[in-house]
Amino acid sequence: MSAATQIVLQANLKALNLNHMGRRLAAALRQAQEKTLDYAQFLLELTDHEWQLRADNRLKRRLREAKFPLLKTLEQFSWEAAPGLDPRLLRQLAAGEYLAQHRNVIFLGKSGTGKTHLATGLGAAACQQG
Repeated sequence: MSAATQIVLQANLKALNLNHMGRRLAAALRQAQEKTLDYAQFLLELTDHEWQLRADNRLKRRLREAKFPLLKTLEQFSWEAAPGLDPRLLRQLAAGEYLAQHRNVIFLGKSGTGKTHLATGLGAAACQQG
């Protein structure tokens, strides 16, 4: 690819707000030549990279906007603190059906049993689903 073509391509990517693709273009071109990728494979790798970075940024933005006091996930929850709690119910809630149905989830229990942790974990799971 000529230098002029690469400059125009960089400008087009910037104008289309494909900034991550623009930053990765030179390395992706080198890699495509080394691997002898066809056009479709090259474009797929380049767009996958853009999509993944955008998805990561969306998740980071959602978590930041949620303003959780501490980011705790359901995977970090100590099930010994709440022996009567059914892990299957939490996995079902983490799937997010209650959000689509516009339903609430309320945690009741004694102090120190992990209610805030579970609520934050469900919120983080909801942020991941987008």
